[in-house]
Amino acid sequence: MSKKMSLQDAVNLIQDGDNVAISGFMLMTVPRELYLGIAERFQNTGHPQGITVMHAAGNGNNKDQGIIDMTYEGLITRYITGHFANNTKMIELVNNNKVAAYNFPQGVIAHMYRAAAAGKPGEITRIGLHTFCDPRVQGGKMNEATTEDLVELIDVLGEEQLLYKVPKLNIGLIRGTTADEHGNITLEEEGAPVDALDVAMAVKACGGKVIAQVKNYVSSNSIERSKVVIPGNMVDAIVVCENPLENHRQTPGSFFDPVLTGQYKLNNVGFASIALDERKVIARRAAMELSKNSVVNLGIGIPESVAAIATEEGIGEDLLLTIESGLVGGVPTGGGNFGCAINAWAALPMTTQFDYYNGGNLSLTCLGFAEVDQTGNVNVSRFGKRIAGCGGLIDISQSTHTVVFCGTMTAGGLEVAVQDGKMQIIHEGQKIKFKKSVEQITFSSTYSNHIKQTVLFVTERCVFTLTANGLMLTEVAPGIDVEKNILPYMEFKPLIADPLKVMDPRLFMNVNIGLKEMLQSK
Repeated sequence: MSKKMSLQDAVNLIQDGDNVAISGFMLMTVPRELYLGIAERFQNTGHPQGITVMHAAGNGNNKDQGIIDMTYEGLITRYITGHFANNTKMIELVNNNKVAAYNFPQGVIAHMYRAAAAGKPGEITRIGLHTFCDPRVQGGKMNEATTEDLVELIDVLGEEQLLYKVPKLNIGLIRGTTADEHGNITLEEEGAPVDALDVAMAVKACGGKVIAQVKNYVSSNSIERSKVVIPGNMVDAIVVCENPLENHRQTPGSFFDPVLTGQYKLNNVGFASIALDERKVIARRAAMELSKNSVVNLGIGIPESVAAIATEEGIGEDLLLTIESGLVGGVPTGGGNFGCAINAWAALPMTTQFDYYNGGNLSLTCLGFAEVDQTGNVNVSRFGKRIAGCGGLIDISQSTHTVVFCGTMTAGGLEVAVQDGKMQIIHEGQKIKFKKSVEQITFSSTYSNHIKQTVLFVTERCVFTLTANGLMLTEVAPGIDVEKNILPYMEFKPLIADPLKVMDPRLFMNVNIGLKEMLQSK
């Protein structure tokens, strides 16, 4: 029996008060046409109303397409996500207490699906301890309208763990490339499988219905077994996208690029050289923490430049890059194709990638920071009414032995001159980033010290190291005066190493900094 339905019939399966789980990373496996159908039904009939929406990663194009399409007051009354930044309408609802909202780590939410799929009440994990997700802090609650506790502190064999409770999921919204009459689904045009299978399995285990948007619909038994990612017994309804150019894009930057699926390989792909400025200085110093055969995850922004530095220095082959979307190896793509990679070795399910991360297999992670306090706590997730969400930072930072936070000392108008092996501050930034306390604890120094991580904070003018007693200033750039250029731009006085090292002058010159030799000596 065919599972193909009209868009209207499919979205009519959603009832008032349903808990809806959705797949996606940017636009990969994002069923936008289903969103538009749900929004149209709500605007015309007022239904469904009062639903819970749950998704792990950022879902959309960071502007006007994605989960934002179905974000309306009254339609959604509870929201559980790892990432808020690409849903400005939801941020407004959260700030105005119009919706209950939770921010949980991206990998945790992916694993919550797997827990539900196995008939478990939730995900038990150490991820999130002592951060704002810990019930002793905020329990992941994002406003006063959020009262129900979905996270519980428990004891497992004498160790503290968090139990993230999974709501009973009634509906799953996923996307594939091709479906047959039995509902078997392929993902051959997706940059990665992300969490589509996990969503489907979780919803079916809860007795719910799975609705899949696809680009192609074929007869039964016409899809090779090896290409089926989601079998038909896990799918209840198939909707063929009527406007794929707008509603079934591979990424915000590409309608479909076979290179991003690994169908084709490119030669001579690498990272372009970057100009010598404060960002390059920071990336260079962070790259000095690499070791031979490093498996790394690089955050957005300055951390992305670490890969370019490795290429410049001739150690690109010693670096295996991974992305939390599931890509392993290759060259990660940024901008509108963020989350994909060219010439990747493999594309794992997002849940599996976070298993690998949580197992401690990353050698190093380089991440951005917005606020750091005197104990070493970091905030990247919330700043007043600006809500970004934690994304995968908590999963990654609490599972990796060496964590390097990369960012400028100040923000908002910082101008520097990098020349003659020295750093000169031309105009100081208006915003202080090193604060007495952070608004939200995304990275916990308490937990980090407990598991004995190596944590560095690399800026253009100095380096701090996390200690059990707080931040310690350990390195200063040539040309920088501690009393003049560092301490006045901190709301606290850090510990100061004795002796205080001088950063390698080559970091501030247009010369090779000797990374290959450094790796060989480690």
